[in-house]
Amino acid sequence: MSWKLTKKLKDTHLGPLSSFSRSASTSRAGRDKDKDDKLVPPSSDSAASTTASSLLNSEPLSQASVVKPAKAGVLVVTLYEARGLLLPEQYQDAFTSQYPTNSHSTGDAQSMTNSSRPIPSSQPQSALSGRLDRPQTSSGRGFKGIPTIHGRVSGKYMPYALVDFDKTQVFINSIDGRPENPLWAGSNTQYKFDVSRVEDLTIHLFIRNPTSPPGSGRTQDIFLGVIRLNPRFEAKPLEDEASCKKDSDKLASEFSGIGWVDIQNGTGQLQIGVDYTENDIGKLNINDFELLKVIGRGSFGKVMQVQKKDTRRIYALKTIRKAKIISRSEVTHTLAERSVLAQINNPFIVPLKFTFQSPEKLYFVLAFVNGGELFYHLSKEGRFDINRSRFYTAELLCALECLHGFNVIYRDLKPENILLDYQGHIALCDFGLCKLEMRDEDQTNTFCGTPEYLAPELLRGEGYNKTVDWWTLGVLLYEMLTGLPPFYDENTNEMYRKILAEPLHFPGSDVVPPAAKDLLTKLLNRDPTQRLGANSSVEIKSHPFFHAIDWRKLLQRKYEPAFKPNVANALDTTNFSPEFTSEAPQDSYVDDPVLSQSMQQPFVGFSYRRPVPGLNDAGGSIRDPSFIDDLDGRT
Repeated sequence: MSWKLTKKLKDTHLGPLSSFSRSASTSRAGRDKDKDDKLVPPSSDSAASTTASSLLNSEPLSQASVVKPAKAGVLVVTLYEARGLLLPEQYQDAFTSQYPTNSHSTGDAQSMTNSSRPIPSSQPQSALSGRLDRPQTSSGRGFKGIPTIHGRVSGKYMPYALVDFDKTQVFINSIDGRPENPLWAGSNTQYKFDVSRVEDLTIHLFIRNPTSPPGSGRTQDIFLGVIRLNPRFEAKPLEDEASCKKDSDKLASEFSGIGWVDIQNGTGQLQIGVDYTENDIGKLNINDFELLKVIGRGSFGKVMQVQKKDTRRIYALKTIRKAKIISRSEVTHTLAERSVLAQINNPFIVPLKFTFQSPEKLYFVLAFVNGGELFYHLSKEGRFDINRSRFYTAELLCALECLHGFNVIYRDLKPENILLDYQGHIALCDFGLCKLEMRDEDQTNTFCGTPEYLAPELLRGEGYNKTVDWWTLGVLLYEMLTGLPPFYDENTNEMYRKILAEPLHFPGSDVVPPAAKDLLTKLLNRDPTQRLGANSSVEIKSHPFFHAIDWRKLLQRKYEPAFKPNVANALDTTNFSPEFTSEAPQDSYVDDPVLSQSMQQPFVGFSYRRPVPGLNDAGGSIRDPSFIDDLDGRT
């Protein structure tokens, strides 16, 4: 799902001469002769570590299926306060160096630490830790020098939280207290998250960096720590917990109610409330969303930034005109995208929240990932350094490994299909060219993809398998390190010739170090049977280029990205083209001819909101809108 809804070109390989500039790749080559696709989950797969043996023995985190709650609902998150926060050691003097005299204040945060404030009577008591007595801090170690105005710390330098559930991210500022003991609004302000699948809840804590240059936004803010919770997605506890130890253990590991939670990768604790409420509302429609901005447009429809009216969360709404995809034989690709997104749960793949339809259109509701396309950042900076390139490649490797584990080939990896979230992690999108039901021994002959990323076996007209994704991963890594794909040429036919026969050239070792060169040489092997990854993704993960990567830690998003996009909040659209954002958002009227019942048939079961017993699509289909008759008794 590219926000640009890139056009799929039905060109045969080595066709008529055409020019291709390395601006955003808005073209794809495609000629589909394959049968209709159906997703088949794998029986097993291996996961991640730094050696082959430990890779095979570790938990297959990257292969996680979507786990659905018993019923769709809303997760209500409330932040109360934190205690015992400290600046990391390397930032201990950040404020004293920036504000050495604190001349405009009557004191600093350290001088306030022995003051006491009454606990508001509205504060609830913790279900986990009894009374909520606020501990008095004896020292302000790490927060000395923070400027205050009339004894009160400036809100600019109070800690804030980034709450993340299923890639829906919300910034929440503290409103009172001290830097080591900040207070949030508590039960006066609660944050609701739509739950369409079971996910962890993550809260990162930050404080503004006084040394960051003007215009840097939140990109250089100081990380104070993180908590990760497994919310309880059941409206009521099990009736007989004692009779089933497994269920008891499960409940014990889940978080519900109000309690203090230890902060990881930092110091102190955070008091948080988490409550799940079932929401048995029926099918969605366009009236459930407020249309905010247009953020992309293509030949089949457009993508808009929207706000869901009941929970107030921000999403990306992708609209597709049915008549268009029917006339261009794109129904299978569109339904494949829905199937893949509904089935797969991976931290580096953009999550699908809901799908619904009208008589004229299909609607995809996805997490709004607004850090910009990787292509935007690569174009802006020219190329990335080795560590940043390695980080993105590792996260993409995990995303592709996940797809392959579900017998899906991606086939269109390129910077335009990779988004960055608030924190700088990648989110793979645009699954319209995926090929489903591809076991390790299977091959397909569909000619599709983006010209500069096409594998040589496609150009030779040979059958191909999952290893085409490892070729495109190599092309992407080369482009991140050097600024251009390895065989790029403005003349498409000449570029195809280079892909088939040109030797692989590398710049100096200061740009492409030896380990990266060796990895690229093996990923860009023109013989797919000899290509690195032909036997499994473990081959790639075990390469020395990734020797410092802890794959389990990576999959748990415990690495702090070195680069964070400049994003103000969930409403920020500055990383999208003004060509789109200046357009008035509206659900455009469609004057296409009314589709017959037989033409509507492929879209039965498209809607995605909550699970229905007996449906084996992991998509949680509900009964489609009433304009579709009950053709065969399915819902």
